[in-house]
Amino acid sequence: MDRKQARAFEGFVTESGDALLRMAMLLTADPDAAEDVYQETLHRLAMRWSRVDNPRAFCRRVMHNIVIDQARARKRRPRELFAGPDHGDPRAGDQVTAAELRPALLAALGTLTLQQRTIVVLRYFDDLSENEVTELLGVSPGTVKSTASRAVAQLRTQPGLIALFTTDTTR
Repeated sequence: MDRKQARAFEGFVTESGDALLRMAMLLTADPDAAEDVYQETLHRLAMRWSRVDNPRAFCRRVMHNIVIDQARARKRRPRELFAGPDHGDPRAGDQVTAAELRPALLAALGTLTLQQRTIVVLRYFDDLSENEVTELLGVSPGTVKSTASRAVAQLRTQPGLIALFTTDTTR
């Protein structure tokens, strides 16, 4: 990578790094795993920087693939090794801050299947259209729509996330 490419890469990381790390966090629901996914994604991007036309799309695809690979590896290992932290639910009915919702959101996302979690993250947190998700994941538009619908319905049942799905205009 020459100096010009290195500056362009650094600029991309500066501009998109936080969003990519948030996406990794939402896909993995684990801060340590998210950091690993993020770093591995940036490493793979750096190795191919001169050949990548759309770095954000490349990173989304790489993250998705890394998370799938990790999920497959977990299926082959004992479950005790991957027991996650116990996240408490924020108090429903109170005005809840983003910091209070984070543990509940990560725990709730962890209850979704990998495909559901990926589609929810891409559609609602990364704000991609159905067509963009369809193209990125290589699935049909109907799969994106139905999977997102089922995932959101499941998330609505999570008590810690009630503040996200209710609107109280008295506050």
